[in-house]
Amino acid sequence: MRALIATDHTATRTKIVIAGALAAALSAGLAVPGCKRAEPEGADQAAGDQAAPATKDTPAVAPAQKTEVTLQLNWVPEPEFGGFYAAAHKGLYEQAGLKVNIVAGGAGVATWNMVATGKVPFAIAGADEVIRARLQDASIVALYAVYQTNPQAIMAHAGSGVSSLEEIFTSGKIKRVIMEPGLAYGRFVQEKYGFDKVEIVQYSGNLSLFLQDKDAAQQCFVFSEPVSAAEQGVEVKAFSVAESGFNPYQTVVVTSQAYLDQNPAVVEAFVRATRAGWQAYLDDPEPTNEYMKTQQATMTASALKRAADLQAPYIITDETRAKYLGYMSEERWRMLGEQLVSVGEIKQAPADVTTLFRNVPPQ
Repeated sequence: MRALIATDHTATRTKIVIAGALAAALSAGLAVPGCKRAEPEGADQAAGDQAAPATKDTPAVAPAQKTEVTLQLNWVPEPEFGGFYAAAHKGLYEQAGLKVNIVAGGAGVATWNMVATGKVPFAIAGADEVIRARLQDASIVALYAVYQTNPQAIMAHAGSGVSSLEEIFTSGKIKRVIMEPGLAYGRFVQEKYGFDKVEIVQYSGNLSLFLQDKDAAQQCFVFSEPVSAAEQGVEVKAFSVAESGFNPYQTVVVTSQAYLDQNPAVVEAFVRATRAGWQAYLDDPEPTNEYMKTQQATMTASALKRAADLQAPYIITDETRAKYLGYMSEERWRMLGEQLVSVGEIKQAPADVTTLFRNVPPQ
């Protein structure tokens, strides 16, 4: 998963795949997918063989005629995409009259550009990418935000004595922070806490430096690198960048304005079936985790389970309980635009943020 992300440019997205062979890769000095994502392995057939009962987001009777669409991911099959695979595996897309091909992504895949140019109708991006794209006259629209709380984080060793993101940078207990400089979240954190009490060390794409240095902290995704470290016997604490106030939506489904205008019923059916898939995955991730293993997921079964558990609080929030899964607010989009201006990522925030997204409520 991306880890890091879509919060910043796709090409700089950082993440570590938790696989059985990870330890061997690290010991050999190889860069596991952390700074750059692997190349796509091919398309994942979305048709499911385990039909799920109809919910308020899926029709009781599936239309006979199926509309075929593609969902382009920005990383390989992992729990960050669990709800999409659940919707495919459990037949929820089919119940909505759709045949959805889920295509794995990789390093350098400009997913939002694929949508903007009409190569695919749906893709995964970050909220900040949506804003940048619109400022480049790429008319893309956000439809569904999986992560309501930013899972991008900084982790420290469990025995470090720090208890917050702020303490990592200000307490003096952490001597070095391993991170990729120049990213939006890093600029925001530097502006808020300062880097004068820590040494910033270039992120190398793996855990080797961090594991050897108990005085170090490192960028991560809360459900990725911490799980990998635990599988190697190192317990950590992870603090979401959202603590600083920088909290963009992540793993966001996007489409083009043109596709939305021409196919409103397809878009609404896709979003509602996706929401039903995410609810199914949150309720019981194990069947879909097993299915993702057949779709070239590289994480171990135990890592898939732990990651699915860890990510749930970042998907379900007070706002989604009051509204619904995937909900996006005008206030959050406006704040993100202002923050990207403040750290020099963009020169001017969008004048009307309501054009950036469209919520599709349950039926």
